[in-house]
Amino acid sequence: MTVGVVGDGFGALHVFTTAVYLGFSPDQIGIFGKNLIPTSTYQQFAWNLGQTVLRSESESHFLPADWPTFSQLDAWGRKDPTAMFRSAFRKFNPAVPDIMAEAQVVAQELGWQERILGGTQVGWIAREPGPPPHFSLYDEEAQLIGRAKHLALAPGHGPLAFPGVYGQAREDPRIADRIVQAYEPKQYFRGGRYIVIGSGIASVNEWANCIEMGAQCIALRRNPHPDEQDLNVPRCLFDGSGIDAFQGLSFEDRVQFLGRALRGTAPNRRQWNEIITQGRHDGLYEEVIGSITDIQPGPAGLKVKMRLYDGTDVPEIDVTGIVCGTGFVKSALALPVIRRLIETYNVPVYKEKIRLKTNCGVPPLDRPDSRLCAMGLISNTVVPNADTIAGLKYEARRFVADCARAENLRYRSFPSKLSLQLSLAGKASKAISQIRKTKQLA
Repeated sequence: MTVGVVGDGFGALHVFTTAVYLGFSPDQIGIFGKNLIPTSTYQQFAWNLGQTVLRSESESHFLPADWPTFSQLDAWGRKDPTAMFRSAFRKFNPAVPDIMAEAQVVAQELGWQERILGGTQVGWIAREPGPPPHFSLYDEEAQLIGRAKHLALAPGHGPLAFPGVYGQAREDPRIADRIVQAYEPKQYFRGGRYIVIGSGIASVNEWANCIEMGAQCIALRRNPHPDEQDLNVPRCLFDGSGIDAFQGLSFEDRVQFLGRALRGTAPNRRQWNEIITQGRHDGLYEEVIGSITDIQPGPAGLKVKMRLYDGTDVPEIDVTGIVCGTGFVKSALALPVIRRLIETYNVPVYKEKIRLKTNCGVPPLDRPDSRLCAMGLISNTVVPNADTIAGLKYEARRFVADCARAENLRYRSFPSKLSLQLSLAGKASKAISQIRKTKQLA
């Protein structure tokens, strides 16, 4: 392949659509993974979380060009301008079913399924000197899957995080099934009592889910003053000038900045506030500032010890289960294919993050005539919003443009680009029109 992607999710779809839009033939592009539907992983997480709308905004979608925005697709498909009015005031969030429909239309129209190679996850990557220089990709059994001259690493998130005492409890077979992650399948039972850990968007989702099922929710967080934030990172970092300013910092300063900016934040949602207010009134919701120090089997399922923010130890309480809104392991070393690449080629690492170039290139393997680019969470030290749809699109465009220059690509003409964009937009809008409209929460 001329252009290859390790991964088969949102990042891979952005690289694929951008490459085809710019002028690469689909036959020159290889998606090394197994998902024939690029939204599969995200859709499962959203289902487990009970998520109905995305945190992102109108500009975040899967068409190769930005226009039309998602609110315009929504308005055209449903013959209702409400979405555009909401978007003008940053109050529009694409619905999960709608954005999934658009992604599947784009993938199907451009021939995504035919470009899935290997049917398995990549386990090993080897740099080959050539000529021409390229990368060989192998599965977990070290069987050759394919080769690519330019390669984007878009492996997605690491494993779900169960820090400290929660990880220990998960290893106890007596109680392991009562300690679940917000992104895992779960069920709340009416009359039960659950502790939900964290104050980010996943945790807030679970507060509402728990209360709506008639169960008691104890919202446990360490931060007494959680941040409200519309997007994953401050809005200015979604803009090109903001990303450029961020890249102007030293690598160490960027890591330190992300440590402050990426604390669990959640947007303010009207519906959540109403549910939580009603839950508090009905005795189904209470907040505790502190942390759990011990988890043991108990009469209701679990017996839990807690320490409050001021250091006071709370007597043991009985709960039915614990839901951890602790997200994903953010270490690049948690992804086997990335860890092996780091160990094999002495890729520089700082605080478990790859010391990437400002073009997201992976040293010492990345070179202008054979790019090796990181995308997604493993690259947020360069693009702070890299694990969002908008951030992935930004990275995909830069990577594909570099590949095009290296290959002296004959670019698709403007009329051809416009025709492709309008065709995809029309079919996506039609697909959205057939889906029941999801209630906006902002």
